[in-house]
Amino acid sequence: MERVLEWRRAKNRKGAGLTADTGILWVTCTALLGLALGAGLTWMTAGRASTQETEAGRMLAAALLGLIVAGTVGFPLLYGAVHFPALGESARASWQWEPFGEGSGLLAWSGIGLRDADSSSRAALLLLEGSGTVCVLAIALGPVLRRLNAPGWIAATVAIAGLVYPLMGHWVWGSGWLAATGRTGFLGHGTVDAGGAGVHYGLGGMLALAALLATRGKRRNPVREGNPSPGAVLLTFVGMLALQLGSLRDVSPRLAAVAGNTLAAAVAGGFVAGLYMAFTTSRLRGDMIGRGILAGTAAAAGPAPFAPLASLVLVGAVAGLLVCLGSYLVERVWKLEDSAGVVATFGLGGLWGMLATGLLADGSFGIGLNGVGSPRYLGVSGQGVTGIFLLAPGMAPDFGQLAAQILGAVVLLAWGLGFGYFLFRLVALGNTKKWQ
Repeated sequence: MERVLEWRRAKNRKGAGLTADTGILWVTCTALLGLALGAGLTWMTAGRASTQETEAGRMLAAALLGLIVAGTVGFPLLYGAVHFPALGESARASWQWEPFGEGSGLLAWSGIGLRDADSSSRAALLLLEGSGTVCVLAIALGPVLRRLNAPGWIAATVAIAGLVYPLMGHWVWGSGWLAATGRTGFLGHGTVDAGGAGVHYGLGGMLALAALLATRGKRRNPVREGNPSPGAVLLTFVGMLALQLGSLRDVSPRLAAVAGNTLAAAVAGGFVAGLYMAFTTSRLRGDMIGRGILAGTAAAAGPAPFAPLASLVLVGAVAGLLVCLGSYLVERVWKLEDSAGVVATFGLGGLWGMLATGLLADGSFGIGLNGVGSPRYLGVSGQGVTGIFLLAPGMAPDFGQLAAQILGAVVLLAWGLGFGYFLFRLVALGNTKKWQ
């Protein structure tokens, strides 16, 4: 009997190890593929042919600097106080500042660089964090990189990679205070952002808007005419999809549904954006269709794991409409020179994705997320992250989850737009670069 029990225990340990190894391999591969997002966005935001090589060089230099800062400072800030059992990790010693008691984590630290050098799971997470850093930098700096001198974009890169993105990521993903509001404030499962709709795309878009406002009138940025290459849109989409799937940090059959939901939202976004432009301008605009595809993808990063396919079609359709209206507002009303439309595409798409989770999550996934609702939630056994519309049979609506998502969106706006404006104003004050 003892031999049988020992055999079963050994088998369970072996199975758990295989699952963790598969998850580590998955996170590693998707993180590396997610770097395609930065290449695609650089392609999209490049200006005139005479300056494309220079702009690409600056963006590449910013990405490399961002990776260095992310590996030394950003990573211990973002993932310093959290561990992922699905990747075979156990709790580790780290410092976290919780000024208002447990669940109020504002800052975490686990030492400079990758302290657990032999931990393959930590190395995979480091790659994922680096890919996310490149994503946020490409979105935030793309519209204004040509306006900044070398000290300006270097300072902005260090601040975004070493503070702005890691802290927002810690609050949502790293056991920070936004994730804990489900336990501390009874707001659903806390702020949920499974694929980075807010942390990656919303934050990057708001930083881009802050940069455009802060540098407005400093230098005239020639607007590039013409449509973005379909290759650039496709490359960006592939990178976004990989980054979203890797951000789940787990391997499960649900990944297929997430990928299908994301593709459905992207198609709906592109279709609605093209249809809207056909009715309002009497022609199909390839640039707006491309923006609609990417806006739908960004929005899907929030609710894709928690909502059915039909709901994601609705999410993508709304994102496609928002990107048309937002582009008109930014470029025609505010007269900001965002030739690639990153503010409307990623900023509005990401914010809408965060809110859509609180509206359309059907309750069938996310059981026990952030330490809330296992095994019962709202009196229902097996209920996970839940919105208020289009619920699965037997699920109870959760207005607390919607409140948590609204809180997360407000914090993102304040951090990305408010602090971002302060950052880029400081950068712009010392900017003496002339246009070329």
